[in-house]
Amino acid sequence: MRSEDAVIWWFKTRRGHTLLPVALAVFAMALYAVQDTTVLLPSITGSPRIALSLFVPVPLLALLMAMLESRVPAAESSGARSVTLLDSALVTVVMAASAVCSLAVCALHGTAAATAGSRNALFLTGVMLLGRAWAGQSAVMLPVGWLVTVVVIGFRGNVPRTWTVVALPATSAFAATASLTVFAIGLAAQFRSSRRTT
Repeated sequence: MRSEDAVIWWFKTRRGHTLLPVALAVFAMALYAVQDTTVLLPSITGSPRIALSLFVPVPLLALLMAMLESRVPAAESSGARSVTLLDSALVTVVMAASAVCSLAVCALHGTAAATAGSRNALFLTGVMLLGRAWAGQSAVMLPVGWLVTVVVIGFRGNVPRTWTVVALPATSAFAATASLTVFAIGLAAQFRSSRRTT
């Protein structure tokens, strides 16, 4: 099989041609819709007003996991071209596209808050990929668990604690660095777990 044909076969197997456009469209539309909306949610450590944009990456991550788990193990393990690099490239492209979506929403909406959407997607993807290395597809719930933890104990009054990362302001250099670091570690873990399953 030619290299180009192998990539096309892999992309169709991952359902990228259908799931990827849907994932990015939902992410961009949700980010635009809830841009500055905050809600008061119950918390043990305060009464924080939570930005709804915190939850926008969840459908994107669910669809990304669906793509990564759409596989034909027998064909992939016997193929000459390793799909591990392709899967890692897919994750990276989805995150880059989410950054473009965030910047577009930021430009349309006139607020910098949208840029936190792709930063949070990056962080939560890293968490999900780390979990996928040992929990498989069920690791898609780890980002949801992180967000629930942030809501319940992640605030001191109405001020987010540093460890929450996703609740920090869009301008936080620490949150940006932490997100990139966790994503890089998660991508490395995903690379190793994909190699074991292919």
